[in-house]
Amino acid sequence: MLEHLTLGEFVVALLMALAALSAFVWGAVSGAFRDIEAIKHQVLEVEDDGNERA
Repeated sequence: MLEHLTLGEFVVALLMALAALSAFVWGAVSGAFRDIEAIKHQVLEVEDDGNERA
């Protein structure tokens, strides 16, 4: 019985690691990690516009 629980935990951990790796590879291929500074400045500009209107 204990062997099945340990195997199940191992399989779940392996699937979670595979999902995390897949998400990272997908983000890297789609360009999600390129030019992150520009996105930061866009967010700050939107926040400044929101503060001026209020």
